[in-house]
Amino acid sequence: MMLLGYLFGIPSERRLVKEIQVNMAYRWFLRMSLTEKVPDASTLSQNRIRRFNDSDVFQQIFDHIVEQALVRGMANGRVLYTDSTHLKADANPRKSVNELRPEGVSEYIEQLNAAVEADRKKHEKRPLPAVKKTPENAVAVKNTKVSTTDPESGFMHRDNKPKGFFYLDHRTVDGKHGIIMDTHVTPGNVHDSQPFIGRLRRQTERFRLNTVAVGVDAGYFTAGGRYRTRTGLSPTE
Repeated sequence: MMLLGYLFGIPSERRLVKEIQVNMAYRWFLRMSLTEKVPDASTLSQNRIRRFNDSDVFQQIFDHIVEQALVRGMANGRVLYTDSTHLKADANPRKSVNELRPEGVSEYIEQLNAAVEADRKKHEKRPLPAVKKTPENAVAVKNTKVSTTDPESGFMHRDNKPKGFFYLDHRTVDGKHGIIMDTHVTPGNVHDSQPFIGRLRRQTERFRLNTVAVGVDAGYFTAGGRYRTRTGLSPTE
């Protein structure tokens, strides 16, 4: 039921229940007879909040659909295209506070450290000692504008883009027929290249893809180049 609400832009569970009650196509999709009672809106809400909160059930459904597309030849994963779309958050840009938030260690730095450790192990060298955190090498922080109404969103301020609190939908499609292979949402102030490597690796490993090229715009160039160096993929822009 929630999948129908998402696909057809139905904004409330109460309205979704009413739509299913009278829409034969929705009933057919849900394998419900014409006389079968539709679950109450409160039942749907409580399941979403209590049962499926922090669950990966939606990711499992998404992956299953992608697997069907691969089996039926609608996608092959050889060429993948990735880009992001900004989604406006329901947040007043004037209602915000400035907070010091850690920048975090990028996935690239973690991969560099892992490569160093692998090389030392290969040459039978001792692992590098853990770096003791001091004021000089502590995780860097930056002054970040945070919404008081939707703190999970991010303040976006880019050239030729609207300014305000947004989310970014990072989406990858297959080059054969445009089947969506992956979608990942981040705050609007996350750079496009930051989640790219991890999401691309997830697709190639999860679906066992033989990807030979990835298509991205200039904002992904650094991340795409690093990934190509390690995998042999050819980038396209």
